[in-house]
Amino acid sequence: MDVLLASALVLHVAIAAILVRQYVRTRDVGFVWLGVAVVIWPGVSRLLEGGERVFIDRLIRHQSVGFYPFMLVASGQMTIGGLVTSFAVFQQLTGVCLLLVAVLYLSRAKDPVAKPVA
Repeated sequence: MDVLLASALVLHVAIAAILVRQYVRTRDVGFVWLGVAVVIWPGVSRLLEGGERVFIDRLIRHQSVGFYPFMLVASGQMTIGGLVTSFAVFQQLTGVCLLLVAVLYLSRAKDPVAKPVA
């Protein structure tokens, strides 16, 4: 398991290095957005999942959480499964939106190297 985590970290660092190099070379902000979507957001998402687990554990033990959307579960307006699904969909939607912004920026960039085909 440690080898897999280390491999994932090395790959994320490699992707970040390539994106930084491309940004420095082209000054295309699309590479920054791509870095946010592919490198930064997955890390932030994992941190958020850890926090979610803590609050969901508190809900399961019938301890007070006291803020939205966890209050919906405590009041019976939403199930824990619905809450977990909502969080997963939100995280997925956020990642896809970040990728969309990156693709839109990169698709509008002019390629200084490309030449018309004769």
